[in-house]
Amino acid sequence: MRDPTLDLKVIHLVRDPRAVASSRIKSRHGLIRESLQVVRSRDPHIHRMPFLDAGHKLGGKKEGGGGSDYHALGAMEVICSSMAKTLQTALHPPDWLQGNYMVVRYEDLVVEPIKTLRQVYSFVNLSVSPEMEKFALNMTSGPGYSSKPFVVSARNATQALSAWRTALSYQQIKQVEEYCHQPMVLLGYERAGSPEEVKDLSRTLLRKPRL
Repeated sequence: MRDPTLDLKVIHLVRDPRAVASSRIKSRHGLIRESLQVVRSRDPHIHRMPFLDAGHKLGGKKEGGGGSDYHALGAMEVICSSMAKTLQTALHPPDWLQGNYMVVRYEDLVVEPIKTLRQVYSFVNLSVSPEMEKFALNMTSGPGYSSKPFVVSARNATQALSAWRTALSYQQIKQVEEYCHQPMVLLGYERAGSPEEVKDLSRTLLRKPRL
């Protein structure tokens, strides 16, 4: 970042941690080793937040994943802790980061693809082409939503954004919110007040981010 021969800018793409957790659980078999590595990388000197449902690992059959779901959710504590540190640095940037960092929410990219794409291109002093705008619009206006992990395809943006609200149990949602409260506040992701609020897809859980 300090190299005078480079004009380096950072674009930080973020997503609702609850959606990230849902994706990790859906990809449980492909990410189980990675989730374990993330959990084990946790700083042993930092107090670990308790798991809300202590019996989840043993009684996980009702959720369909057992131990793999347990580790996927546990990884979110480490992921969100790291994200919180990054966002705090961005909130009070040192001289070398000022004007060189941009956070982009996945949700904004799929709901307002053209507007967000233009902001990103403007940030890096480029002009977005009509072809790229068309591509972004097509990728967020597909006919459906893939149930397979690691598949990149055109999808229905509304379904992609709200999928976690039907895929996760309320207990899992509250666990992620407990782990990820700080970055969620900074990024404008509202906590769910009740199971009914989660299932009410007409109610958005997004507000203006602080970054």
